[in-house]
Amino acid sequence: MNQQANERHLLRQLATIQPGYPFRGKLPLDGNGDAFVVQFRHIVLGERLRDKEGRTLDRVKLPGRKRPNYLWPGDLVFMAKGTRNDAAVIGDVPVNTVCTPNFYHIRLKPEAYRLMPEFLAWQLNYVDAQRYFAMCSQGSAAPSITKSQLGNLPVVIPSFDKQKLMVKLADAATHEQNLLIQLIENRQRMIDAVGRQLLRPDPTTGNQYE
Repeated sequence: MNQQANERHLLRQLATIQPGYPFRGKLPLDGNGDAFVVQFRHIVLGERLRDKEGRTLDRVKLPGRKRPNYLWPGDLVFMAKGTRNDAAVIGDVPVNTVCTPNFYHIRLKPEAYRLMPEFLAWQLNYVDAQRYFAMCSQGSAAPSITKSQLGNLPVVIPSFDKQKLMVKLADAATHEQNLLIQLIENRQRMIDAVGRQLLRPDPTTGNQYE
């Protein structure tokens, strides 16, 4: 039996793409604000954004009368400006959460039900898409990806089982990287502690530890 061929579509055929909430200038941070906002520093490559209580997100007062396009679970945010062009899936966040205009807010269309949001995020972060984004912003003093450029990105849709397998492998790789980083940091803290004992004087004698 022949395997089913992968589907190929442009991203704009599969999803709506809109810029984040149109903040102007400095973010109007407000501890009692009416919304939460996602910024670049909240995105970790390879991880879903999960913060149900909004404890790590910034709280703001939304200016103007524009109706907010709130983030839903399963939506994606894509870093459109700067040297990072990473994507992340939205998990559990407060219902009144938006993203800054430095992002594109991506929401899959109903007809794209065969595409997992997690697989799309992985594909946007994959080397082929990253090369495409690098070419799009090449020669620009302020690198950025336009809505048209993002929408014209070719997206491959393999079978659902293959998507789940790829997402599982990517999640495992991210978990392993995090464990290695933690191990390296723990080792460095141990070295620093031993170094302090060797090099800093004993406060009771004024001599170095031996």
